[in-house]
Amino acid sequence: MSDEIVIVPAVMRALNVIEALFSGTTPKSLSDLSKELDIPTASLFRIMKNLAKREYVTVLEGNPVRYTIGHKPFQLVTEYRSRLDQKDVIKPVMQELTAKTNQTAQYAVFQNGQFIYIEQVLSAAELNIIAQLYMPLEVNASAGAKVILANQPEELIDQYLSGILLHKRTVHTIDEIEAFKRELELTKKRGFGMDNEEFTIGIGCMAVPVFDGDGQCTAAIGVTGYIEEYRNKENFEYIKKCLLEAAGEIKGKLSI
Repeated sequence: MSDEIVIVPAVMRALNVIEALFSGTTPKSLSDLSKELDIPTASLFRIMKNLAKREYVTVLEGNPVRYTIGHKPFQLVTEYRSRLDQKDVIKPVMQELTAKTNQTAQYAVFQNGQFIYIEQVLSAAELNIIAQLYMPLEVNASAGAKVILANQPEELIDQYLSGILLHKRTVHTIDEIEAFKRELELTKKRGFGMDNEEFTIGIGCMAVPVFDGDGQCTAAIGVTGYIEEYRNKENFEYIKKCLLEAAGEIKGKLSI
């Protein structure tokens, strides 16, 4: 069997119509599409009838009749995204992050009113800092939890903080609400969250937000290591760069 691709003109024309409507900002008439795509009006009319029947385009009655993208493409995208196993997407990115930084990588989300780690990749270092997956994180002692909360609407932040107590795990942990709100403001402004020995003395963590296709912060990816590794400015900037690249890659893969 030949590997040569056989071009089917009718199929290509239908796909061109869908792409033109998808990328357009306003509905288009048959004449508009005919000129833009160089498709004879008679042929285009038949294509539009079939696409409308399958709900790939929506017909807007008027004079002239105009067309816009239908709900079917969005339905297919939603169904595809729902089938994606988030862990299958993030695990390879985290493995690469760990290899670059030689630190343990963690992926945090906000579920059922709690911040939790859902994935972790250990480094090749002789000693690893291991977090418990699916256990609630203390928001004032976790870089990942801080960065997710910091990127939520103000009313959600206030609502969340009104229902918890901030525990002081170390001398560095912020346990006063107003001071912690200032920490969240700083976290959002600079684009990353830090745990500066706030959970355990000698241990540090940096995390950055992971945004979805709608610009909402739904998760955070971070690394954990010894605090000395964050006190070296060059190493600090390198870790931050690696985290931002990882977050961008995950966003791209999950925002299909």
